[in-house]
Amino acid sequence: MRTKNSKVRLVKVTSSKDPLLAQVPWLYEMSFPDIARIDSQRFLSLIDNHPEITFNVITVDDEFAGMAVMWDLGEYRYFEYFAMVPSLRNQGVGAQVLKALREESDLPIVGEAEPPVSPLQKRRIAFYERNGFHVELENPEILNGYHSDNILYFLSTKPLDDVDRCQQLIISKVYGVMHG
Repeated sequence: MRTKNSKVRLVKVTSSKDPLLAQVPWLYEMSFPDIARIDSQRFLSLIDNHPEITFNVITVDDEFAGMAVMWDLGEYRYFEYFAMVPSLRNQGVGAQVLKALREESDLPIVGEAEPPVSPLQKRRIAFYERNGFHVELENPEILNGYHSDNILYFLSTKPLDDVDRCQQLIISKVYGVMHG
């Protein structure tokens, strides 16, 4: 259980062999549906082969607490995966992580979320909105055209000048690597 004096850290991992990653496959598979992920070992190998990925392990008091995976797209940062261990959810750790990520750069952070249909999805969107994101598009046609079986919302920390260009960068630079 987290206390008021707990130390939350983002540790950048640069090798798939880093021992901090030991619990990542479990968290990754538990937190994301099959449709939203690739094979765990292939996922971890991206760290070694794609320098545009920043893979953060989240620790609380030096214990594994979660992960936050971002892609550098030049003019945007794409927030692909964010997950906390269940025992640390709803304790303010996620808000601290999002604040730290926003403070790393002036570039907008963009990402996707499922539309707020279920109570869990509504809480997820509200969480992001409380932490500096807004819904940029409720139906990002370019991204949703790529995801023929899944409709998404498109989130951003700042208003985007060219939303279509941002979506196309995500498809070419992220989806191409992840699903190609």
